[in-house]
Amino acid sequence: MSVESVKLHYVDKIKLISRDARFTIVSWMFSAFAFGISDVIFNLYLLEAGFGEDFLGFFLSISMFIAGGLAIFAGMVADRYSRKRILLVANVIILIAIAIQYTTLEPSFLLLSQVLYGLGFGFTNVCWQPYTAHVTTAEERVHVFSVRYAFFLVASLLGSLAGGFLPTIWRNLSIAVDLLSAYRLSLWVAIIPAGLAALAVVPMSLDRPSETHKISIRSSNVRNRGFIGKYALAWSVSGFGAGLFIQFVNVFFNRVFQADEVTIGIIFAVSTLVMAAGNFVSPAIVDRYGKLASIILFQTLSFPFLFVLSWSPTIYIAAIGFVSRALFMNIAWPVMDVFYMEGLEKEERSTAMGVINAGDSLSRAFGLNIGGVLMAAGFLREPFAIAGVLYLISVVLFYVFFGRSSESS
Repeated sequence: MSVESVKLHYVDKIKLISRDARFTIVSWMFSAFAFGISDVIFNLYLLEAGFGEDFLGFFLSISMFIAGGLAIFAGMVADRYSRKRILLVANVIILIAIAIQYTTLEPSFLLLSQVLYGLGFGFTNVCWQPYTAHVTTAEERVHVFSVRYAFFLVASLLGSLAGGFLPTIWRNLSIAVDLLSAYRLSLWVAIIPAGLAALAVVPMSLDRPSETHKISIRSSNVRNRGFIGKYALAWSVSGFGAGLFIQFVNVFFNRVFQADEVTIGIIFAVSTLVMAAGNFVSPAIVDRYGKLASIILFQTLSFPFLFVLSWSPTIYIAAIGFVSRALFMNIAWPVMDVFYMEGLEKEERSTAMGVINAGDSLSRAFGLNIGGVLMAAGFLREPFAIAGVLYLISVVLFYVFFGRSSESS
C-alpha cells in the first residue's frame, strides 16, 4: 500500500466521523484541559497546605474505591438506560466534586468531594466507550477512538502548560499573596472547562435501549464472560502498577529534582504533545499491523522506561523516561478500547466495562495507598520499578490470553 493511499484512507475515515462522535471529542477535550491543570498542581496544592504523601495517596484512592465498587452495577444500569443521560448527570456530579475540593481544605469536605467524584467517575467510565461504539460504524471506530484520544491529549497539553504558568502569573500580578492561594486560583480556572465538558453532552443524541434490556438489573445479558475475565485480569495488573506512580509523578519531580510547577507543566506538556502525535498516526499503524499486534508491541515498548524513571540521576533522563513510557502506553490504550468493545455484544458492553473498571479502579486504589506510603517514607523511586514489573506481567498475560487467537480486522 502506498503512502498516498494510506493518507487518503485516513482522511476519508476522519470525514466519516458522525455528529455525536464529534461531541464526545469536544467533551473529552474540555475535560482534558481542566484536568491537565489539576494534574500539574493539585497534588502540590495539598502538599503546600501541609498534607503528607500518605494522606494524598489515601485521598486519591477514595474515588477509585468508590468507582471500583460501583462499576459493575453502574455498567448494568448503563446497559438498560440512556447512557447519554447518565453521562450528563455524572459529569455534573464530577463538576460539583472538583468545585468542593478546589475551594476547601477541610478534610471532611475533601473526603466528601472524592466520594462524589468516585460516583461520577464510576458512571462516566462505563458509559463513554459503549456510547461511542453505539454512535460509530465499524469503518470509523478505530479512527474516532484514536483521534478523540489525540485531541484529548492536545487539550491536556494546553492544560498542563496553564497549570504550570498560572500560579506564577497570579503571583506576578499580586493577585495571589502566597503559593497556596496561587494554586487555588489556578484550580478555580479549571472549573470552567469542566463545566463546558458537561454542557457538551447536552446536544448528543439520546440512545434508547430496547425495552427488553430495561426490565431488570441483572448479569444475564453478559455472554462473553471468559473474554471479559481475561481482559479484566490483564488490565487490573497494569492498573495496580499505574496506581503506584501515575498520580505521584509531579510529586516525584518536585521532591527528587526540586522541579517547580512551571518545569513540571512543561514536562507534562511535552509528554502529551508526543502522545497526541502518536495517537494521530496510530490508526495507520493498526491498519497495517492489526489491533492485537499493535497493542502487544506498544505495551512491550512502554514498560522499560519505568526502570529508566526509577534509576534516572538527572531530571533530563527522568523526563525522557516519562515521555517515552507515556508515548507507547497511550498509543496502545485507544486500540485496546476498540479491541475490547468489538469482542462484546452490544447489550453487554457497559456491564463489561463495569467489570474491567472495577478491577482497574480497585487495583489502582490499592496502588495509590501503597505508592503514597512508600513516598511518605522516602522511597521516591521504588514505585516506578515495581510498576515496571507489573506492566511486564500484564503484557505477558495479554499475549497468553489473546496473542494466539484470531484477531478481528
